[in-house]
Amino acid sequence: MNTERLNTWLSFTANIGVILGLIFLAVELNQNSDLMRVQISQSRADAAMVANEHVFNSDYLPRILVKARAGEELSAEDTVRYRDWFRAANRNQDNVLHQYIAGMLGGNSPRSVRDFVANVVASPERARVEWEIQKTSYTDEYVALVEEVLGATQIE
Repeated sequence: MNTERLNTWLSFTANIGVILGLIFLAVELNQNSDLMRVQISQSRADAAMVANEHVFNSDYLPRILVKARAGEELSAEDTVRYRDWFRAANRNQDNVLHQYIAGMLGGNSPRSVRDFVANVVASPERARVEWEIQKTSYTDEYVALVEEVLGATQIE
């Protein structure tokens, strides 16, 4: 009888231990998810700062962007730089949208991406032309969002 009672208590204690272990694991996974979200946010902030630094520390990008926004002709070299800058900027926004769809970013992300598209891709005409050249290199979701914003945005 004592052995049977001891086995019952050992089984009960082991089951309690398993349940506590599962609860502890769930808490750890939740903390890890929160940490990953914070790291993603910090990584995005760092990437944005680096992108901005590339523009304001560059000897040529501000001039190219001003010329493109004014609708002025770009040299062949400036065109290459503008295309690469445009591709990188859109790739970043495509990634933001992807992370939002995956549930890793907050609800303001689509608004932020739409604002980028309205201010960078929709105008000037040069950007719209560049978009047509490059759009097949982005995700279908990003292309759909950009096309929707472009359709709603009139060139002034």
